[in-house]
Amino acid sequence: MTVTSYLFSVSLIVFVNVNPPIMFYHKFIIILMLIGIFLNSGSAFTLKLQCDGPTVRGATVNCTTWIFDSDNEPANGKFKYDWRDDALPVHTRVVESGPNIDHWSITYNRDTNEAGYYIIRVVVCEWIMSLFCTPSTSKGITIELTDTLNGHLEISQLNETRDLYVSTNGSFTNTVALQQPDKEYLMQAPTVLSYWFVDCVYYGLGMNLSFPFNFSNPEEEHTIETLVVGDFTPVPPPTTTPMPTTSTNPPNASTTISTTTIKPTTTLKSTGTTKKVSKREVVPSTTNTSETQSNIKVWQKGVLVPYNKTFPYVCNSTVITTDFHKVYGYFQKSVISKAPISNVSISGNNWLQHGELLSLQVNCKGSASMQFCYYFKAGLYNVTGNETCQQYSNLDVCDFPIQRYFQDQHTVIIIIKNDVSRKVTSVAVTVYKVKQQAQLSVIVVPVAFSIAAVIAIVFGVAYYIQNRSRFIVEVADFDFGPKYADMEYKTFKDRLKDSMVNAFTRDPIPSTSSEGPWPSGHKYGSMT
Repeated sequence: MTVTSYLFSVSLIVFVNVNPPIMFYHKFIIILMLIGIFLNSGSAFTLKLQCDGPTVRGATVNCTTWIFDSDNEPANGKFKYDWRDDALPVHTRVVESGPNIDHWSITYNRDTNEAGYYIIRVVVCEWIMSLFCTPSTSKGITIELTDTLNGHLEISQLNETRDLYVSTNGSFTNTVALQQPDKEYLMQAPTVLSYWFVDCVYYGLGMNLSFPFNFSNPEEEHTIETLVVGDFTPVPPPTTTPMPTTSTNPPNASTTISTTTIKPTTTLKSTGTTKKVSKREVVPSTTNTSETQSNIKVWQKGVLVPYNKTFPYVCNSTVITTDFHKVYGYFQKSVISKAPISNVSISGNNWLQHGELLSLQVNCKGSASMQFCYYFKAGLYNVTGNETCQQYSNLDVCDFPIQRYFQDQHTVIIIIKNDVSRKVTSVAVTVYKVKQQAQLSVIVVPVAFSIAAVIAIVFGVAYYIQNRSRFIVEVADFDFGPKYADMEYKTFKDRLKDSMVNAFTRDPIPSTSSEGPWPSGHKYGSMT
């Protein structure tokens, strides 16, 4: 039971138990209390009102209202809704009993409702015991009716929505995204055509409100325009033409074949560059439009030439008078072509000895403004393309170094992006340990000196043996005469001393005629 119902029950009990003499007095007080309760009960509820808009004339506007209690929760109970707007004629709707949510759809006729702003208001009251509907609250909202279709031009490329920049790598698709009421209203037209222009050059028409295109040169600004036309012209009634009878029919019988012919309202060529338009599609203005016609061009045999037809709204052609039986939608978007990130190259050695510093140099190509970041993951890591960084650094030229010291295997994740692309690259860094070996000089020098010493010893021994043999031959004793007793033994020292003395005191060598100092017994005898 709600608080209002509880207070109402208490008031009835007090009213029944009062004494008759003062019944009128208490009745008056109770009535005042009930009026106060009814007036204050509406403050416990709040309304939320939402309507479509802006909406083209002729479309249906959908409005929804929600009721919430003081805790901002959907309110319980039964409510009465009183809808109305300020259009002429006025649109109204009353719901006697409903839940805490209600919808209202209003169709504004193109013949009676002009473009402009309209106010839609809803008054809500709550039913008390299904007897009293206490005024709760009301809410109003302003909607806009327009002469043209409402929406925007949406550009998608590589499954991504582009806002200002498009890539020169591949084509992109332009699509007209209409408001839901306008889209539903446009689909009721027998004929819907969309005309597409890029930099005031006419590129043809489409049937599904989309148009593919591509730019090959980066760093250029372009304007894309489209004109959507929905033709609501009534279809002419069919005409029946009787066919003459032939001689094969019986004389008393006749055959009539009816042929229905529907005249098309627009005749278009399939080339997309030239078209034949009926007078009903574009009603020429009484003003001079030669200047407007020269704004639109078309490609013919590789040369841009002025187009001899006119369109409303396109390339500032607002002077063209529109057709009352058609609804138009003009949408325009400016884009800038950009070159994506490409040719990412990484130079440097990613196989490092333990203790060696990683030093990589990264460079690439692409349009500014570029940003980059890199981080490291332990071990091997396969990139998915969804990697992101919390912070990026700006790049004027795509050329930057990466330096880091590692003790074990890691993977470097490098992310480079600009306005139209994003490139994720990885580099696996392997760190290996080399077995410590003695230096070459420590091995070669001792071995070389050892070999030299052995060779020197061998040559020394050989030389000694050779000289010793020669010495023995030179000192051989050829004195075969008898030995004299006066020859005493002398040591080497004594003989050396005597030799030195004799060298300084020896007499001159005697002549051959004189007799020598040697005794006769010491001389050699005759050899004959």
